[in-house]
Amino acid sequence: MGVFKLRNKLNEKKMEIIKFMGMLSVFSFAVFITNYQYVIRSYNSTMLALSYKYGFTSRALLGTIYHLVNKVLPVDMLDYAMAMRFAQVVTALFFLFLMVFAYKCLEHCEERCLKPCEYLIFFFMIFAVSMFSGGYNFFRVDLFMVAVSMVCALLIVCEKVEWLVVPLSAVGVMFHQGYVFMFLNIALALLAYKFLSNEKKVKYGILFFLTFTVSSVLFLWFELFSRSDGALYYDMIVDEARRLSENGYHTTLLMHEVLGIDLGEAEESLRKINIVQFPVFTLLFLPYIAIAAKFFYRLIKNAETKVEKWKYVIVLIGAGTMLPDFALKLDYGRWIFAVMTYYSVVILSLCMMKDKNVGEELTYCFQSLSSKPWIFLLLLVPILFIPFWDVDINGFVQHVGIWLDSHFLNWYEFQ
Repeated sequence: MGVFKLRNKLNEKKMEIIKFMGMLSVFSFAVFITNYQYVIRSYNSTMLALSYKYGFTSRALLGTIYHLVNKVLPVDMLDYAMAMRFAQVVTALFFLFLMVFAYKCLEHCEERCLKPCEYLIFFFMIFAVSMFSGGYNFFRVDLFMVAVSMVCALLIVCEKVEWLVVPLSAVGVMFHQGYVFMFLNIALALLAYKFLSNEKKVKYGILFFLTFTVSSVLFLWFELFSRSDGALYYDMIVDEARRLSENGYHTTLLMHEVLGIDLGEAEESLRKINIVQFPVFTLLFLPYIAIAAKFFYRLIKNAETKVEKWKYVIVLIGAGTMLPDFALKLDYGRWIFAVMTYYSVVILSLCMMKDKNVGEELTYCFQSLSSKPWIFLLLLVPILFIPFWDVDINGFVQHVGIWLDSHFLNWYEFQ
């Protein structure tokens, strides 16, 4: 009888997962159709003109891959129409990968965590699908960085060929050196967690050290040394960028990445947008911040040993790698999405690893919230925030910021 009960439970769980995945697929497609604008911004198409044939330079991996595809296929890929087709295929594969990650999470988590994980996956997918469907970030290199970190998370969770985390993290930096601050934290936090949880401390200590060191060395190379010969190739890169872009290439991207020109002074005026919009976003997002704060407070408080407390403290502060970006850079929409991605992917990964304390606290949060009569508002709030953009966090916060500026601040004359 026990075997049959277990089998029935497994079948019920499988059917629940299948139903949820069907709903998630339909929902994600609807979000994509709603936000898709059939355009690649000049910033994202210009990135394809960068290539390692001009030297081992920053942000050139995507362009190198694109040029290799151009050599393999019997068509000329160096025009905007083909760039659009390539972007559509890659984005579709990325969304398929997100679905696979979601399925793997639900398949491996404990049954009590199934519903909470479904809601967390649903929350994450709202933002991920809308962000990479909309015109601002369609085919942005962030898509590849997210994919790399999620693959690293799966390798660590499943404990298969975990050494691949080291070269994969290097690949993330080769897509964009900002990976070190934005998404490398996922792999580092999970490796630190494994180091404190597992008897194989030497293994995970070495993996952590190599992942951090290799990524940091590449970051320093791209930031300090990779642009010395850019002037020799600038005209050729501009010519390709024109062919790959619909309405003109992105001049400032090439000036910075090819010629190494510091654009810090030109960006100072845009900082005012961040100063106005970020407090507005934070205020509107407070319900989710409060839920996360309560989750981690209970998680750390109820941990039985000091080692367990340290594990969860590391998970909590892991998103702190984003602080330099918030302090020095402008694309707050991307930074906020990176923070949300970190917490979503890491918590889901811990659920896949069947962490008892995380499972208990996630279930507690879900049960306490589901009994509230206003819970439906938490599902409506994300509508105000999708899709995320870059300097302007999103359309809604942009409009609020413009209203505040026009009535009180008068900072936006430069726009």
